[in-house]
Formats: sequence, C-alpha cells, structure tokens
Amino acid sequence: MVFIPTIHDISRHSGVSKSTVSRVLNDHPHVSKESRDKVLRAVRELEYVRNARGVQLRLQSNHMIGVIVPDLNRPYFSELVSMLGKSFSEHGLKVVVHQTYFSRELEREVYGKLARREMDAVVITHSLFSEREVKEQVGTRVALVCNETFPGEWLDVFALDEADAIYQAATHLLAKGRRHLIFCMDHRTPLQDKRWEGFKAAHRHFGLPCTEAQRFGGIHQVQDGFALGLELFAYAKKPDGIVAGSDEAAAGFLRAAKTCGIIVPAETAIIGFDDHPICLVTTPELTTVQNRIAEMVRDVTGCLNRRLRGEAFAPMLRTYKAVLVERGSS
Repeated sequence: MVFIPTIHDISRHSGVSKSTVSRVLNDHPHVSKESRDKVLRAVRELEYVRNARGVQLRLQSNHMIGVIVPDLNRPYFSELVSMLGKSFSEHGLKVVVHQTYFSRELEREVYGKLARREMDAVVITHSLFSEREVKEQVGTRVALVCNETFPGEWLDVFALDEADAIYQAATHLLAKGRRHLIFCMDHRTPLQDKRWEGFKAAHRHFGLPCTEAQRFGGIHQVQDGFALGLELFAYAKKPDGIVAGSDEAAAGFLRAAKTCGIIVPAETAIIGFDDHPICLVTTPELTTVQNRIAEMVRDVTGCLNRRLRGEAFAPMLRTYKAVLVERGSS
C-alpha cells in the first residue's frame, strides 16, 4: 500500500499542532520561525504533496468574485464593473458579472451560487433586498456593497451620499431663483428614494413646497429625457429647472429643449448625474453631479482582500460626498 502523508502525519512528525501545520502550509504570517522550520522539514522528509482541489475546497477559495449589477447597458454600471474588474485582477482575482435586470429572483440566484461556494465573494452594486435579507441569504460568506446605500449593520458598505448629491444639485438651482423644479429618477429603489429625500430637503431649506407632482420615474436614457422633455415643454407652466438621474437623460432634455425652442439655461436649467464624457459634447455642456467611483473601487478592493484573508473586523461603512460640476447648462 502506498503511504500518502496527511496534515495529521506532518503534525506528529514535526511535533507541532495541526492548526500550526495548517498555518504554515497556508503561509500564515503569525507562526514562529522554529515551528515553521519543523513543519517544512517534516514536509520534505515525508514528501508531502498538497491536494490542490482539497485545499481549494477547505479554503473555500477559487479566486472568483461575483459582481451584481442591474444592467450593463447603463454607462455608470459599465464603468463601475470595468474598474472593479481591473482592480481585482491586479490582486489575482477574477470577476464574473451577474445582471439582474431589476429581478429579485435573478438576484437571489446569485446569492445561492455564493452559498454553494461557486464564488469566494460577491460585490453588490444594486439590490432589491434589504441588508437583513441579503445577510440571511449569504450567511457567513463574504458580501460587500459598492454604490448601493445600506445601513452597514452586517455588510461592508461603500456608497455615495445620494441624498446630499441631489441636495447639492437642487440647492444650486434654487439659489439661482429657480422655483419650478422637477426631479427625475430611474426605477423606484431605496437609492432613488434617498435622492428624492435630498430634493425635498433642498426645498425645505428655502422654505418652498415640494410635491409628488415634481417627481418622474422611469427616466434614465436619452430617449426617456427627450420624450418627457417634449411633454413638459408643451405645458404653459414649464419647468425652469430639471435635476436628471443620469447624464444620458439630461442630454435627452437638452435635445427636447432645442426642439421646442427652449433656451438653456435662460429658460430652463438642466443638471445630470455621473459626469459622463457625454457632458462635454452637448450644447451647452452639462452641469452634473460627479460620482466617486475611483475611491469606492479602491476601498472595496482593500476591504475585500482583508475579508478573503480571513481578517475579522467590524463592518465598514464608508460614505462618499459627491461634487457638483457646474457647466453651461445651469
């Protein structure tokens, strides 16, 4: 019978505990030189060869990170995923993208894959579940939030202060004397609700009313902004300020304004969101809210590496403040 040494044999041969042997084999830094030398000597003498598949299963590691996004057809999410992928690859991690198309079932399937250890971790850029619901599905597996707003009670969360971002945009217009603003949002999500709260807070700051009639949903792409703009600019009482949920929608409003003979910003000011390059090729150039993708990706990558190394620390909650970039449209 062929003798195949195991970690137990190395422990007996070296005279150190199995846990110490495991730490040495996994290159853990907190092992004394004496113990490390004993283990490595036993490995040589017993001609121990690691079972790569078994190690992978024990360590629950395949260097695969799942990234949940609603739709890669959105420029913001395309950029975010691209930057996450590049950053992770620099640390030897591979990315698999899961598009949920705003479906709870598709999102739930991703958490099932994580629970079955098909991935080492998942990064959530958008979710239709509460933080508690996500935690219940992923258990002790590694899940981080990048972009979406969560309380940060169980999960590591890295997110833009969405309420403050829109507060800045609306305040910018109200301070210039605009009094008939509209707010545009995508699908109704907790993130979009945060933006709406910022919009209302800006009106409260100026002692002005703010009603549901000022909120429009399902406005994200160029064609969405164009279609709504044509409708709004046909009213006798036209909006004198528009806070769009994306730069693409804002570009659509600009086109509608031109079609209807509305002068921007003299008659209607328009603000986008994300500071996409499209802002620089419109006429006039678009005022926008600049996100903080680079900082988020850097911090998410650092936190993820620590989690994958097995470090234990309290959930990280990091909030980033947006920057209003003023250009010709406001």
